[in-house]
Amino acid sequence: MKKLLIVTDLDASLIDKNYQFTEALEAVEKIKNLGFFLVLNSSKTLAELESIAKELKLNTPLIAENGGIVAVPHGSQLSAFCKPSKQQAWEHRTDYKTLTTGLSREYILEQAHTARARHGYAFEGFNDWSVSELSEKTGLNHTDALMAVQRHVSEPILWHDSETQWEKFSTQLEAKGIRTLRGGKFIHLMGRADKADGFMITRELYKAQFPISPWTTVAIGDSANDQSMLESADIAIVIPHSDGFKIQVEAPQVIHAKHPSSKGWNDAIITLIHKLNH
Repeated sequence: MKKLLIVTDLDASLIDKNYQFTEALEAVEKIKNLGFFLVLNSSKTLAELESIAKELKLNTPLIAENGGIVAVPHGSQLSAFCKPSKQQAWEHRTDYKTLTTGLSREYILEQAHTARARHGYAFEGFNDWSVSELSEKTGLNHTDALMAVQRHVSEPILWHDSETQWEKFSTQLEAKGIRTLRGGKFIHLMGRADKADGFMITRELYKAQFPISPWTTVAIGDSANDQSMLESADIAIVIPHSDGFKIQVEAPQVIHAKHPSSKGWNDAIITLIHKLNH
């Protein structure tokens, strides 16, 4: 039986600007009812993703902090395939088996803040703000802001300096193994891992569980930090913003959603499933 693996970004894709996914629930339920798999892949933290997955009643892997951490619930059959090896250092945590593919946040903060102190770069990030300030900057409520700050392998920042200074700063971080990735609102400081890494790790786990099933992979996203993931899939669904599409994607099949965020997500998935079943 054909298997469909759908890996999706959250902000401005599955969820809207009010952090709601109500308009996407029809498609989410259809995915589950058909026995397909929906995986969340976001710049959000594992704590944030866990909360959303609970609301959506998902028991699938979570890919957090732009691919820096992959977490497989112990209750998932995939957990049996998460075995430590020379290539993959899976760890056993309370609720998950986790694989860290990125640099530690401590190292990233040390390098970024040292550069800021030495060269006077003007930026601020999650580590600089109280929970109340983070809530104000992001629009998250206090509880959600507490989850957003529980980061392990990345640091989102707001850049307040010139483009010339940015070139110097990003080059200095690059020399330390830290890359800079522009998301919807924040620039993410992180290691070499990206959403495509999390996507491919998850895809291989499902292929290990169902080795003889033909797979179709679908990736959904809206911005630059989704591009690598979208281009790793069989089918890429690109979600527009209110002022149009922000990225150009090359994949075997590219679908451009008709509406922004949840509404466009829902419509594109319903249409795709209908086409695949006929």
